[in-house]
Amino acid sequence: MSASVGIDIGGTFTDVVVCPDDGTPATVAKVPTTPADAGIGLVTGLTRALDAAGLEPADVSWLVHGTTVGTNAVLERAGARIGIITTAGFEDTLFIGRAKRAENYDLFAGPTAPGFLCPRRRIHGVAGRVDPTGAVVDELDEAAVRRAVASLVDDDQVEAIAVSLLFSFANPALEQRVAEIVREHSPETYVSLSSRIDPRFREFERLVVTAFDAYIRPKLAAYLARLRDRLRHTGVASSLQVMESHGGIVASELVEERAAGTLLSGLAGGAMGAAAVGTAADRNRVLSFDMGGTSTDVTLVVGGEPLVNDEGRISGQPLRVPMVDVHTVGAGGGSIAYVDAAGSLRVGPHSAGADPGPACYGRGGDDPTVTDANVVLGFLGGAGLAGGRLTLNRELAEKALRTRVADRLGMDLVHAAWGVHRLANAAMSAAVRVVSIGRGHDPRQFALIACGGAGPLHACSIADDLDIDEILVPPHPGVLSAYGLLAADTRVIRWRTQRCRLGEGDPAVLVRTLDEVAASARDEIGRATTVPPTGLTLTRSVDARYVGQSHELTVPVPDTSDPADLTAALVSGFHELHQRLYGQHDPAGTVEVAAVRVTASYPRTTPALAPAQESNEYTDQQIYLPEREEFATVPVLARGAVSAELPGPAVIVQPDTTTLVRLGWTATPHPSGTLLITRDQPLG
Repeated sequence: MSASVGIDIGGTFTDVVVCPDDGTPATVAKVPTTPADAGIGLVTGLTRALDAAGLEPADVSWLVHGTTVGTNAVLERAGARIGIITTAGFEDTLFIGRAKRAENYDLFAGPTAPGFLCPRRRIHGVAGRVDPTGAVVDELDEAAVRRAVASLVDDDQVEAIAVSLLFSFANPALEQRVAEIVREHSPETYVSLSSRIDPRFREFERLVVTAFDAYIRPKLAAYLARLRDRLRHTGVASSLQVMESHGGIVASELVEERAAGTLLSGLAGGAMGAAAVGTAADRNRVLSFDMGGTSTDVTLVVGGEPLVNDEGRISGQPLRVPMVDVHTVGAGGGSIAYVDAAGSLRVGPHSAGADPGPACYGRGGDDPTVTDANVVLGFLGGAGLAGGRLTLNRELAEKALRTRVADRLGMDLVHAAWGVHRLANAAMSAAVRVVSIGRGHDPRQFALIACGGAGPLHACSIADDLDIDEILVPPHPGVLSAYGLLAADTRVIRWRTQRCRLGEGDPAVLVRTLDEVAASARDEIGRATTVPPTGLTLTRSVDARYVGQSHELTVPVPDTSDPADLTAALVSGFHELHQRLYGQHDPAGTVEVAAVRVTASYPRTTPALAPAQESNEYTDQQIYLPEREEFATVPVLARGAVSAELPGPAVIVQPDTTTLVRLGWTATPHPSGTLLITRDQPLG
């Protein structure tokens, strides 16, 4: 029997999901991440999960990996030693940045340009230039390039070189020649070309993403090479696939050529998993919140797809890489509760982490956390955590909350615990509003997907705050990111700068450019997957704006080859999109295209994620009912034992999470394996 495997490496745990291709229940495993060499923990988790499923490494038919190697290299400032070669006169572009502030009201805000990537002394300008049309106006000074390469490689001992020449998006020939000279001098030195990494206009953004690519590429390439060898020695014959930040997957060999595409890709796995869970439950408009120990990630899914932004930020720095739109707040099970100098109760963003962790873990921690509050309220405790492997000490939780919170506020212990619980909920509700109301969507029209180890415990409260009537709890909420890797399509996105005003000039030029980019994307996806792309889909779009605007909107290209029809459809489509997003448009305004893009996708069948069946081994326990301000005895059931409607209040336990069904809600198993929790009296 064959199986598909998704492996997501986080900062604390490595999650593995094994989904047999015959649709039988999935097997999951969580093992500690091994920071010194993440591949060790990956193989350990893979072996453990396969053994539990009764499978051999040779049975793996599809293996997808979500990695944080590049992200950690940036956050820890532990990337490669790089140099930059650019057009003479533009050596300071990296440090000048843009005339905009990330924090408008911070009087002490510093520069947001990522100068840590490369000091000024390792940036070399060389003569050679093309104009905005791609015409060469100054020939490349190859002697100057050789001197720059020798200085960077021989004297500065760089591991990678980023090449970003002016207007190279219009004609990459000069950059390609620079790369040839680098390889002639030092074949082992990595070279990142802006014309390949990000062939779009705006000099600063293009240079930054190319420099980030060079910064993480040596470490990522070495890691993937070691991992492929380790998997082969383990007996896995399947090729290694890797998720990119936009939610698509490609072959690991292709990722090495465009390393920047993996930055923050770990968040994309959870978003793709939420989209798959929603689709399986016949809900294509869902809000996902993934509450872990330190933070909560919130994602909006519309039409079965998470929203994707063209630009994100990492470690406070701008990064023009397509990224799933995920908003993160510092609210998790380990978030520390405290009373500030003004006498106000606060929760987070500081976390107790996994060691020592919350006070109730009994590992020496004495800071009260959200988890401790939930223990005091009775929401956690009867079954412990991690399938009973971690016992929670209620006395330690009470002591921490009483001494650090309740006594200082002059209130009783239970109300202090409920206050901590509510403040954590408020932070997460605010995050949901950012990605819903802040993006022009009404959260009341969405179902809420609760995932992560702590998400299902807070789901009913979040839904109450947002007037949401439906909650979906996936079969394995704690490993949804790993499952999301298996739910993603093989996908590549390719761009080309194309400046033209719609309705002026020859519209056939735009059609021809779209066809050329589509051909490039088709060729690229052929390298991205070992499966013949017989079901390949090509989605075309243009980045357009009114003449005089500084930012663009992405407008879908209609399925027509007639240039006149294409132009008319793009103009009307831009006006409609501008009206929908900004509440106004200019019918008489001239629309110009700044770039074209083509997304090539090869869909894969999403594997089933049915939960394993289990008997009910739990009993009743007392939990706090805020509606009545009293404790009451409620049933506690194993997840697999919920076979019919279960009215709240009730607690549902499974190895990777605990679900709290509040009073006024009812839990019902859905045929997809998801637990559907609905409000008894819908607000809508």
